[in-house]
Amino acid sequence: MELILQRGLPHQQKAVDAISAALNGVQITPPVQFYENPSISLSDPKLAENIREIQKNIPAEYRSSMPIGDYLNIDIKMETGTGKTYVYTHTIYELHKRYGLNKFIIAVPSLAIKAGTAQFLRDEYVKRHFSDVCGYGTEIEVGVLEAPKNKKKGRSYFPSVVSDFVKGSCQNTKKIYVLLVNMQLLVVRSNGMLSRDDYDYGVEGFYRPLDAIRATNPVVIIDEPHRFSRDQKAFKVIVDEIKPQCIIRFGATFPETTSGRGKNKITVKDYQNLLYDLNACEAFNQNLIKGVTKEHFEPVSKREEKVKITSITSKDSVTFQYKKRDESTKTFTLKTGDSLSIINEAFEGITIHAIGKSTVEFSNGIQKSSGEELDVDIYMTSYQEQMIRLALERHFETEKANFCGRNFKIKTLALFFIDDISSYRPNEEGKTPYLLQAFERLLKERIESVLSTLSEHDTEYRAYLEASLADISACHAGYFSQDNSDSDEDIAKEVETILHGKKQLLSFKNKDGSYNTLRFLFSKWTLKEGWDNPNVFTIAKLRSSGSENSKLQEVGRGLRLPVDENGNRISNEEFQLNYIVDFTEADFAKRLIDQINGEIPQASSISEERLEQVAKKLGMTSDELFDALYDKHYIDRRLNIKPDTRDAFFAEYPDFATGLSSGKVKDRNVAKPRPVKIRKAVYSEIRELWEAINQRYLLFYDDDLDADMAKVVLSLLEKPGVFTDVVMTSSRDIVKSDGSQMMIVSDTGAQYIVSKPIPYNEFLKRITNATNIPIKVLHEALCEYVKRNGTINPERINENSVSMFIQQFHDWRSNNLQGRFHYAKSNTPVGATALTYSDGSPREDIAQGRIGTKIAPGTPSEKYLYDAFAYDSPLEQKNIMSDIEEVIVYGKIPRSSIAIPTITGGMYSPDFMYVVRKASGEKELNIVVETKDVENKSDLRGTEKAKIDCARVFFDMLSKDGYTVYFRDQLNNKQMAQIIKEVLAE
Repeated sequence: MELILQRGLPHQQKAVDAISAALNGVQITPPVQFYENPSISLSDPKLAENIREIQKNIPAEYRSSMPIGDYLNIDIKMETGTGKTYVYTHTIYELHKRYGLNKFIIAVPSLAIKAGTAQFLRDEYVKRHFSDVCGYGTEIEVGVLEAPKNKKKGRSYFPSVVSDFVKGSCQNTKKIYVLLVNMQLLVVRSNGMLSRDDYDYGVEGFYRPLDAIRATNPVVIIDEPHRFSRDQKAFKVIVDEIKPQCIIRFGATFPETTSGRGKNKITVKDYQNLLYDLNACEAFNQNLIKGVTKEHFEPVSKREEKVKITSITSKDSVTFQYKKRDESTKTFTLKTGDSLSIINEAFEGITIHAIGKSTVEFSNGIQKSSGEELDVDIYMTSYQEQMIRLALERHFETEKANFCGRNFKIKTLALFFIDDISSYRPNEEGKTPYLLQAFERLLKERIESVLSTLSEHDTEYRAYLEASLADISACHAGYFSQDNSDSDEDIAKEVETILHGKKQLLSFKNKDGSYNTLRFLFSKWTLKEGWDNPNVFTIAKLRSSGSENSKLQEVGRGLRLPVDENGNRISNEEFQLNYIVDFTEADFAKRLIDQINGEIPQASSISEERLEQVAKKLGMTSDELFDALYDKHYIDRRLNIKPDTRDAFFAEYPDFATGLSSGKVKDRNVAKPRPVKIRKAVYSEIRELWEAINQRYLLFYDDDLDADMAKVVLSLLEKPGVFTDVVMTSSRDIVKSDGSQMMIVSDTGAQYIVSKPIPYNEFLKRITNATNIPIKVLHEALCEYVKRNGTINPERINENSVSMFIQQFHDWRSNNLQGRFHYAKSNTPVGATALTYSDGSPREDIAQGRIGTKIAPGTPSEKYLYDAFAYDSPLEQKNIMSDIEEVIVYGKIPRSSIAIPTITGGMYSPDFMYVVRKASGEKELNIVVETKDVENKSDLRGTEKAKIDCARVFFDMLSKDGYTVYFRDQLNNKQMAQIIKEVLAE
């Protein structure tokens, strides 16, 4: 197949046009020597004028005001997957056509990027595209600078690639000369191939390659500029040694610069003359790249077992602490070669590879320092297998749609990142590694499952799957850095296909007409920047460690829009990249969105159109909304956003924060919630009520319950679904755009049954700990269950069955214990409370979070206990802001401050307390209210209803003990004034 490039895609053409327009009308001097580029007059005022004009389309925050110095710097920001390589190649052709420039250097940070770029520039379909389709009629001659592999004694040869580049004549209008070099070769060393000057011959009188390259007066293109910061050695060589007249940086990410210290420290992106900004949000909004669907499994055990490195004895030994919840910590000291399975069987196959002065490296390639931890759950083989199974399920869902659901077919690829090479590559003994073995077994199972679901019309896809089933090993391949030095012929073929055989990977057929089933690729983050394939639809990050890397960089290998079997780019549909991670990165989608939205500078003004849109959404006219914003000093008469109130503006009106999530606005200038003041005068009025409801009471069950418990347990064991398999369920989040900002939409996950039995004694203990049912009663009930129902499958003595029984018991308790318990006052004195110190005096303030997560503007009534409107729900806000005549004082009860024991096993704390005066003024009534923002009692969950019923019994007992309190629940259809009126009527 041939990849078909598309000419004139707007998001790519704009970048090319912006660079070309920067030189429009600028004085350019013809070269003196045949090997020189024409010279751009950097002092021509027209150059700065052009840049200012082009930058009107760029956010003000990104416009560089730095003067043009010894060279012209131009920046182009394009998100991963939008075609940077194509754009800078197109730029080279355009600058040659318009201004005669034909000596270009492309600097890249890695060998992988260099290989991909070289392949693109040299490919015949690319040459034909620019020569014929774009009409340039010119050809690029690319020289790839490589490190010398063998140093020959005797004569010293000047690098031929440099020689050819320099000797290329600028008078040849049909040739453009490009020198492709990776970062490592640019770093100057005393004997570096570019910096030495002792070659036997030179070129055009130059014996030092860097001097020869400088003489060409080149234009340098930098790919991935975040790897070339201005203080980085390779960049300094470019500026100081090559001295180009122009540097054009193309990247999705740019380096950062920092100025100031402490509170005055400011970090900004190092943009200089940024002419085009195609950020991630725009790329998603315009459907220029795939969407992202993150998915993860929760851990099966959830025991939170961790292994912490406590100390490292230099190059000798490592001390670990094994921490298991509710158990004592164990210490292990291991040396090089020791297996981590000594600590826990989950680490089977992982050994200590090397010990440094302050770090330890494991056989799976992970390196840790003292103080760092390993999460046992991630290293469980069963957990990793389920991630593979989930990735395969998502792959085949997508593959079937791409193969059978259209008039054309799309070859669908999946990429697995692993951290243990030995788990995939066969060892010297020829033993099949556990990960490879598991993958091939799961792949076989999945293909057989998919085959069983195909209809009689899916004949071609059936043949493709049957070919896959016939040779499972042909379906997958791997590439790791150590493969570059491996002499194995089969591995070499895999590497060649993955690194350089993009078209082969995208093809359904081999040259002999047989099916090409290779579509599952394994790597150890070697395939990152520089490698991509448009048809990667699934990425599984097995055994990841929750890195702080750029989330966009991580998904970048799969963001490109796909191509069909004929090489056509498909841009008129929405596609999703499935991204599978472990539970330590459960917030991946949120962090990705934060990163995407965080790249967008906040607007400095709002448009009339936006004002109209938001006003309509808020049920106002645009004039009314304008007046409101103007009165609050958020905007001026020209709709400019006032800098000193912009944070409050975006917080109150998040619809105007285009492209940004509301959380991102808050993150930039987050203010810690201030403590809320307790009004002492109000507290003195409510003190008696507060102290009464803080009295400690104990809950006692009726004596006859013990006699019935064995029958109850047996009846619960016999309920359908109590004994069940362990099921792993994934959580799937889709990253989408609603046209203005990124958002997360939850989608259906996957479920798998896994083998995870637990010992019988552990089974009993866990139930007892959660229910307080004696172990003896449980055991006898289980024995009776077996007599009645037969032997229990040992696989079902597992954590899920524990959970199901506990759930059934809690439901039974909530529904059957009402009326079979009572409260009795404890002799324990009331100590310090949420509102008072141990001596009973009121506190000065309380943390806002104890009484409400949100703050409404304004000052509460003098009757209110606190000096701020802190609330959780709209109904609570109404209650706080309602000034009811009969109320003497009232207040929100701090969260979890009153400990009323309930039959659900937990404690209960109501929401509001009121002291109310009767109409006659003779007596004060105490009212405690539970606020629920639901329409009616039927909307309450069972446990919530049980807690409220317990509270009624508690306050009845409190009244019997001499302090009368009226307890009421408030649902959404009743106002507080109505409740108070009803109580007063009693």
